[in-house]
Parts: sequence; structure tokens; C-alpha cells
Amino acid sequence: MRRFIFLLIPSLVLLSCGTGSREWTTTVRPLDGEFWWGAVVNKGYIQPYVDFSAGDNYFLDDPVPEPKPGDEKPFDLGTMSVKGVTAPLLVSSKGRYVWSDRPFGFKFAGGVLHLSSKYEKLEPVVAGETLRDAYQAACAAHFPFDGREPAELMFTMPQFNNWIETVVLGINQENAEKFVDALHDSGFPCGVVMIDGGWQRYHGCRDFNPDTFPDAARLFDKIRDYGYKGVLWCSYFLSADSRPEFTSYKPGMQDILVHSRHDSADPALVWWWNGISVTMDLTRDDIRDKFTRELKDMADRFHFEGFKFDGGDPEYFRSDAVFSEPWMEPADFGHAYARVGESFPYNEYRSAFKTGGMPIVIRHYDVGHSWEEFRSVIPDLLAAGLMGNPYVFADMIGGGLSGSYMPGKSFSHKLFLRSCELQALMPMMQFSAAPWRVLTPEECEVCRNYARLHVDFGPYIMEQVHQASATGEPIMRSMEYEFPGCGYERVNQQFMLGPRYLVAPVTQEDDSKTVYLPAGTWRDDLGATFEGPQVLSLSDVPVDRLPYFELMD
Repeated sequence: MRRFIFLLIPSLVLLSCGTGSREWTTTVRPLDGEFWWGAVVNKGYIQPYVDFSAGDNYFLDDPVPEPKPGDEKPFDLGTMSVKGVTAPLLVSSKGRYVWSDRPFGFKFAGGVLHLSSKYEKLEPVVAGETLRDAYQAACAAHFPFDGREPAELMFTMPQFNNWIETVVLGINQENAEKFVDALHDSGFPCGVVMIDGGWQRYHGCRDFNPDTFPDAARLFDKIRDYGYKGVLWCSYFLSADSRPEFTSYKPGMQDILVHSRHDSADPALVWWWNGISVTMDLTRDDIRDKFTRELKDMADRFHFEGFKFDGGDPEYFRSDAVFSEPWMEPADFGHAYARVGESFPYNEYRSAFKTGGMPIVIRHYDVGHSWEEFRSVIPDLLAAGLMGNPYVFADMIGGGLSGSYMPGKSFSHKLFLRSCELQALMPMMQFSAAPWRVLTPEECEVCRNYARLHVDFGPYIMEQVHQASATGEPIMRSMEYEFPGCGYERVNQQFMLGPRYLVAPVTQEDDSKTVYLPAGTWRDDLGATFEGPQVLSLSDVPVDRLPYFELMD
């Protein structure tokens, strides 16, 4: 397994303009002991950014995973194939940040940050001396928060999404209602029930398939009767086939679509995980408003509260896509798509661009049922917070890839339980694979207790939500953010929940945990007290224990 070192050399900034390409480049040499975060949520697991040229023992509390395809290449925020949430922001542990209103490119090589932009010369802004200084200055200057928040119930109670259950058992109303009934009888606390994809007649239709969901309003009425809030999967894709409602040449229809650069009369085709489609041009205010009205009308007709907004990845657009303004890139579509969610307090996104300051819930991108992918969750969500996204949660407990739960696949009960442990003290937690189906009764009770722990922390979590909506402060905070200059830049498997609780989930299969306690008096989940700073080495941590520490000073 390769490991990596971030090489640090004295500071020098050089600027040059790419000749003939209208591209400006900037070379940012690091200050002594400087580390950088941001720009790409799904690359949090290599943040602070790793220099892939060589190295060993980069992170203090986790073996560095093998690089994924593209990790060693320059990142292009405008059109990049990396999925998930992105932002034109990098922040450093020495109080510097890089911001642009437009997408830019960047790469770390030889310890040096290389920036590129088609729009402007980028220069690091000196905002202070710490990571917190850098983030707060960038937030205040470029994406100030205005007090808006997602719905409280998304934070204070666990969520249940029916995706895994309906894919394994069949996507139809009967199975969806069985899932809701079983949830109600399970003893699990729940606030939000999400009905995932597969409900519609075809993509772009705002009605349920009458063959598989004959009375969808009854389904959502049942959800309400049980005391839950209903949320429905949606996307912006339109079936690009012969159906007359969405034939691209229907009078007026071609006026609302993203078009092809090669022929303005033709729609741009979009290749995505469910086939080939076209899409409404949400970068136009009037089209985005139309889409929002259609969704609100659907929620009213079928008696639910909000949407899980899928898609938003720039990679689905080919280079011939033309948006409402000639300078727009696929990332701009992702930002416009996120603006739809501002109208729904119950919302969820896994991909978007430049969402800082918005009341948008960010879900970690799809995670497979493996220990390596499991260990990417904490650093990725910490990166999200440093990009202006405090309202975050992990992918579904146990992993959200349905293939992991199919017959013949290897399923780890321990990994599922540790995944539940991981989410218990995050801002939100979400189940999908039903614990009462995939676990033993004893294991199910462990998950039930973690869900109850989340409910117990609900009031404290909401205090942090209110703080975040006013100031933009992350709810999940990296150790370097909360305790600058203490040598915690490379600690990525524990986090602070607000300023008071250090949360250290077990993320190793061998049940061990290394905990870095900063200075102060700390009381752990078992009632023991510790004086920091010190490093704790825990072994044989049982699956029914989540190590966390309250700062008593």
C-alpha cells in the first residue's frame, strides 16, 4: 500500500498567464507547516491534501487508502469527473484561503499548490493565522449565512430511506408500505421517511406509476399517521424517447432544455446511471422556478414534505452542452439545481456546486459496504464543513450501494454496527437496510440504542445548527479547526461535535481506536475522566460502545 507525505518548503507566490489558452496559473508555495483543505467533499480522505509524489505515514490515525483513479491528477471544478459536492474554496492551517466565484483547477505536487483559472488570476488571501481564521473570513466575505436552516426533524430524529429494502425486495407501493409498517413496529425512533427512486412512470413525470404505486397519497398519509414526515426522490432528467410529453421537438419543449453546441435546435443528451436523457435548463431563472412549482404541486397532491434531489454531477454533461449563458459550465448547473432545494426545508443533495451559506442538506456520496470506504466518511464530511456545508450526514448506515445487499454478497454485521455507531453523533443519521431484517435481535438492539443516543443529543445538535445558520461554523469540526497549532492537522478519524464533544468512532476492523485528546479535562462515555493533552490507545472496543469525550473545562 502506498502512503504519502505532504512536502513543505518556504513560501513564494508566482503568477503567470497561459499564452493562447486564456488560462491564468498561480503557484502557491507553502508556509512552514501549512496544510490545505477544501474544494471537493469526496476527496476529504486525502485532506489535508496529500502529495502523491512519495511518502509514508501521512495520517496519524488511519492508514492512507490506495489512491483512486484521478486522485493524482489536477482537479477541474467546472467539468471534473469527481462526483459529489464541490466549492471554489481552499483553506489553510496558516490562515490563508483561495476563493473564486467561478470554477477553477488545482493540483498539489512537490508540496506546492498549483492553481489555474480561465477567468482570473487567483491569489491566496491572508486572513489570519489559523484554519478557523481562514474559513470564517472566506465565509463572511463570499457566502455569509442568513439564519435559514433545514427542517429541525432531520437533525433531531433518525431518518429511514427505503432504497435498500425496495431494491432487494421490489420497488412498489406494497413493499414501501410494508417497510413503513415494520419501521413503526420496530421501536426505532424516526422523524423522516424517504421514498427513493423507481416510483415514476418515466423520468420527468410528476406522477407515480399507477401499476406499481396505485395510491401514493395513501402511502404518504400512512407516513404522516405514524408521526413521520415524508420525502420523495426526484431528479431533473427527462426521458429522451418517443413519449409525446417529453419529445424534445414538441412545440415549446425545446425552449426549456439544455442544448447542444453543435445545433441549437437539438437538446444536449445526458448520459447518466439510468440511461440517456435530456434535462431542463435550470440555469434559467424561469425554468428553475417552473421546476420548483411542479415539485411543490406534486408534494401537495400526494401529501409529503420535501425531496431527495439526486444527480447534479458535472460529469453527466458532455462538452457540447450549452446553458443559458455562454460562459456557464456544468458546475453552474449543479449550483442552479441546489437553489431549487432552498424552497424545501426537507431536502437532501449528494452533488452540487458552491452551496456555502445555503440551507441545503449535504449527504456523503454513495459508500460501498467495505472498511476502506467506511473510513472515508469522517474526513469527507469534515471537508464539507470547511467548504460552507455544516448540514451534513453520511451515506446510509451500512453503505448505500444496493448491490452490497444482494444474495451471494458478503455482508459484515460488524461493519453495519460500526456504521451505525459512526453516525450516532453526527448532525444527522440515516438508515436504509432495515436493521430488523439484516441483523440478529441482539444486534438490532445495539442499533436501536445508537438511534436513541442521537435523539438524546438532539437539543445540543440543534444548538449547533442555530449557530451554524448564523455564522457558518461547521457542526462537525476537524481537530485542527477547534484546536489550532496542536499538531492535529493529520488526525482524520475523530471529530468535534460543536465545541464540547470529541467523538471517536471505531473505524478499524480490529476494534482498536487511537484517540487524540487536546489539553483540558475530558469525561468519556463511560464516566472516566482524562487530562489532556494525551493519546489514548483503546483496544477490543465492543460494538455497542461509541467512544466520546465531553470537555469539562
